[in-house]
Amino acid sequence: MAKKVPQKHGGAVNRFEKGESGNPKGRPPKLLSTIVAELRSKGYERASAYNVVEAFETLMNVPEDVLSEMVKDKSSPMSLRIVGKAMLTAKGWEVLQAMIDRAHGRARQTIDVEVDRKQTRVIRPNAPKG
Repeated sequence: MAKKVPQKHGGAVNRFEKGESGNPKGRPPKLLSTIVAELRSKGYERASAYNVVEAFETLMNVPEDVLSEMVKDKSSPMSLRIVGKAMLTAKGWEVLQAMIDRAHGRARQTIDVEVDRKQTRVIRPNAPKG
């Protein structure tokens, strides 16, 4: 329980015990479901994996001058602007590789391994009975 502590100016201040809150109910947290509902009501849709792949594949064919304009357009989706800006930097090739990996998966890499077959003995401690 909060204690009233008198002040020099004649008023009083509530001093709370350790672990006690002055705002017990507080502001309720904003749940993701609430945010999603708000965005949907404003007309924004979920970006499915197919849409992401399709956007990446299409971006790879956009000329530099068109991409520059898309990046500057504040009404373009933020994800498009971020990827477009990255493509226009010196690390554009790395961005393209990441986009291809995301769209089509990484190329399979194989490793040939030769192992001498020796008999090994595995010792396990006794498990406690219980």
